[in-house]
Amino acid sequence: MNIPETFKQAIADTFYDKDIEIWTSGTIKDDEGSIVENGKLEKIDSFKGNFQFSTREYIQQEYGKEIEANAIVTCDKTVAQIGNILVYNDKEYTIKSLVPSDSHITILVEGDDNG
Repeated sequence: MNIPETFKQAIADTFYDKDIEIWTSGTIKDDEGSIVENGKLEKIDSFKGNFQFSTREYIQQEYGKEIEANAIVTCDKTVAQIGNILVYNDKEYTIKSLVPSDSHITILVEGDDNG
């Protein structure tokens, strides 16, 4: 089924109200090769999306995979990849899976579940 762009935009305008960033992850080393920091390296995307915490059981049942994730993010498009870091509300989450559909993409993430 082909979803019209006007419908996609109406959904985005209604539901995608959270500021989300995508960062690459990796290790930062000093000039001598010692590890200085692990974590986000470079911001590669920012967009409006929907963020909600969920149970691992629901995610596994809904998406049919054994995914260690505890939150679901939906958006209309992103360049995110598995292993990138998603930042929402100043908290970091690791991207575990990407599930594209006709009208949006679902990003399954794992991170701080204390809200």
